[in-house]
Amino acid sequence: AGGGSGAAGGGSGAAGGDCGIAYVEANTLCDIVARRAEQGWQLVIHANGDRAIDDALDAFEALPADLRADRRHRIEHCSFLHDDQIARIAAMGLSPSFLIGHVHYWGQAFRDEIVGPEKAELLDRTASCSAAGIRWTLHSDEMVTPIGPLRYIENAVTRNMWREPDGVLAPQERVDVATAIRAMTADAAWQCHSDGEIGTLEVGKLADFVVLTDDPRAVAPDRIRHIEVLETWLGGEQVHPLPA
Repeated sequence: AGGGSGAAGGGSGAAGGDCGIAYVEANTLCDIVARRAEQGWQLVIHANGDRAIDDALDAFEALPADLRADRRHRIEHCSFLHDDQIARIAAMGLSPSFLIGHVHYWGQAFRDEIVGPEKAELLDRTASCSAAGIRWTLHSDEMVTPIGPLRYIENAVTRNMWREPDGVLAPQERVDVATAIRAMTADAAWQCHSDGEIGTLEVGKLADFVVLTDDPRAVAPDRIRHIEVLETWLGGEQVHPLPA
């Protein structure tokens, strides 16, 4: 599947009622999505705010059902989600990829300075999407947040905040470790149409895996990011540390 991506701006409603910038206006976005879907592309739309997510959902909803089925179209970042938007995502078979570092690095700022405490509860709604039967993944958007898959897992499990060590943003959206690991492995491969090759350890797939010092499911949740990667294997060959 191709990775052709449309881009919607982050038209995010803020605490005072202001909105962010829509880099692609709604009508133009609909035209782009329709044209690329007809060409056979998988669509990946960047949308942060709830207004931008509505624009993305409207564009996907305007597609004939056969141009949505099995394409695994997704919304990148998909930051602020209302219940009705989660229902629409589930109904259309879409999936989000969450920039989970938003919770850890900027959760306090979103809550106290940018959107307010009520709207901050809508940030990166991983548990709610799981409950709706939606497959979702995690990413860093590096340089926005540093790359670190184990940290992404920890952030999704704890939802703790860097500048408020004892604080948790939207604790009802925490997920268990196994769900977060799946988001980083099997579901990430599925989103990219690569689940026939990677994502799980099965006969016939590439032997891509890591060897860790500890089981992420067994350590304290706030220690997951500190687990050391002893070995990394790609396609059955060890690439870290390089063999002598």
